[in-house]
Amino acid sequence: MSIDFDNIVIILFDFFSSCLYNEEKGKIMGEASSETKKRLLESARKEFLDKGFMGASLRTIAANAGVTTGAMYRHFKDKDAFFCALVDQAIEVTTKAVMTADVLTHMKAENPVGKEHEEEENRILSDLLDYIYSDFDAYTLLVSKASGSTHEHFVEEMCDLYTKNCMQTLNWLYEQKYATKPIDEMTIHVIATGLINAFAELITHKIPKEQAENYIANVRDFFHFGTMHVMGIPCK
Repeated sequence: MSIDFDNIVIILFDFFSSCLYNEEKGKIMGEASSETKKRLLESARKEFLDKGFMGASLRTIAANAGVTTGAMYRHFKDKDAFFCALVDQAIEVTTKAVMTADVLTHMKAENPVGKEHEEEENRILSDLLDYIYSDFDAYTLLVSKASGSTHEHFVEEMCDLYTKNCMQTLNWLYEQKYATKPIDEMTIHVIATGLINAFAELITHKIPKEQAENYIANVRDFFHFGTMHVMGIPCK
C-alpha cells in the first residue's frame, strides 16, 4: 500500500492552520471581552458616583458602555457585582493596614512602644493615605455612595476591626508591663473609631492630598502620643 505523502502534508497543514486560526480568534475575542468589561466598569463608576448605589441604573450603565444588557450580564450578574469590582481592592488594602494594629504584629517588634515601631506605624498610615488618593473614587463610593450595597457599612466595619485589634494590643501592652495603666474599653473604642473616621473625613470633604498629609500627620501624633500618655507610657 502506497502512502500519499503530499496529501498527508496538506492535511497536516490544514490542521495546524486551523489551530492557529482558532487560537488567534480566541485571543481577539478575549481582548474584546476584556475591553467590554473595562467600558462597563468605567460606566458603572460614573453612574455610582453620580447617583449612588441605590439610584444607579443597570440599563444606563450598559447604554453608556455601548453594550447590550445581555452582554453586560455576561460580565456582571447584578448591580452589587459591579460595585464590588470597583471597591474590593480598596477594602483589601484598608483591611491589611488595619490588621497591623493586632497583637501578633506588636509581639514581633523588638520594642512595640519604641521609636522604630512608631516609624513603622507612620509608614503604614502614609502608604494607606497614598493608596486612598490613587483610587479616590473607590473610597468615595465606599464612604458616601454605598447605601444598599454589600459594603454599605464599610466605615463601621473598619472601626469595629480596628477597635478589636487595638483593644487586644493595648491590653497586651499593659499585661507585658510596657504600659503602667490599663485603658478602659470605651476609651479604646473612641480612640480607634476616631482615627478611622479621620480618614473617612478626607473623602467626605474631598480634602486635597497636600492638606491631607499635614492633617493625618497631626491626627496621627494626637492619637499616638495621647494613647501613650493615657496608658502611662513615657513619650519621648
